[in-house]
Amino acid sequence: MDRDITVSGHGVLDDDSDRGLDFGERSCGVPGFRCGSVELQVDSMTDSQDDVAELPDSLPPVEPPSAGFILQLFVIPGLIVAVIIGIWWLFGKMASGEQDWQSLVIELQHPNPQRRWRGAHGLAQILRADQDRKDGQRLAENGEIAKALADTLSSELKQGSTDDDDLKYQAFLARTLGMFNLPDAVLPVLRTATQANNDREVRKNALAAIATIGSRLDEKGTAIDSPPLIDDLVEASHDQDPLIRQLSSFTLGIFDSPVARDRLAVLLDDSDKDTQINAAIGLARHQDLRCLPTLKRVLEASPPKQATNDQAYEQFVTLKNVLKAVEQLAPELKPDDRQQFTQLVKAFGASTRDPSLRVSAESALRELEPASENP
Repeated sequence: MDRDITVSGHGVLDDDSDRGLDFGERSCGVPGFRCGSVELQVDSMTDSQDDVAELPDSLPPVEPPSAGFILQLFVIPGLIVAVIIGIWWLFGKMASGEQDWQSLVIELQHPNPQRRWRGAHGLAQILRADQDRKDGQRLAENGEIAKALADTLSSELKQGSTDDDDLKYQAFLARTLGMFNLPDAVLPVLRTATQANNDREVRKNALAAIATIGSRLDEKGTAIDSPPLIDDLVEASHDQDPLIRQLSSFTLGIFDSPVARDRLAVLLDDSDKDTQINAAIGLARHQDLRCLPTLKRVLEASPPKQATNDQAYEQFVTLKNVLKAVEQLAPELKPDDRQQFTQLVKAFGASTRDPSLRVSAESALRELEPASENP
């Protein structure tokens, strides 16, 4: 059965021929279809034109979004997301860092020497990185890490191995323990490591670690008071090895002890020049004027014309420490000594080519000259 599809005046397809809509149908020439003689509804179009005519003459101007709108739409949400991501990253790093050092502590006990080395080296790196950060985890005060390293060194020392790798491992552990601010946890094993029956490198690193810890805590106002430690250092200062005497004399100078100062006074006449200088610097640290002749000799001596890089560096460190010692002693000097040191430091500052040493000389003079003007 054929169905007639007509098109209304509004352009809507309508397949209902029973609605009685008659547009004056005529044949379209298409079999089965008829086309209406479509008459547009003029009245409807006229009404639409009247509606348009009633619109205002000008629409509100289109303006670009304001800075405040952009800020609210994009910037503020972006900042909120960034803060959330930052907090997530921070807590993730903290958890990861804690997991890292804990896994490295476990590595210290591994039977494989390479794994033990990796654990010790990794812990040392974490400790150094933590010290350099203002917002670090303060691992230098972490008793678990300190105990693990101390126990490992103690175990290694008891084995008494003479293997070169084992000795290097012991020396590394001793040096790493110097990074902690926990004297009760690390000093006992470091004292053991300074004993004469241990390897030279192990003893050297143990003495340096004790000096580092003592100096750092002294600067914080928490000096170490340990007579047994002083006794061990005095014993080490009698060693036949000049290097051990040098280090023990320097370390003794850090501790404010009458026993230590009396031993340093004896070491002023040691056969080793560097031991003498370290003893004088240690005495100056505690305003003990018995060091003056040695300090004067250092400033009066002309530097060697030819020196290796190592010798040049050692001389730089020596002069730096001597100038610091003179600066510390300045308030205690008598007028004659003050005048002599003023002349010596002025001559040194004028002759040295090293900018850092010139700065140290000027700093010492600032302490010497005001005192000389008001004896």
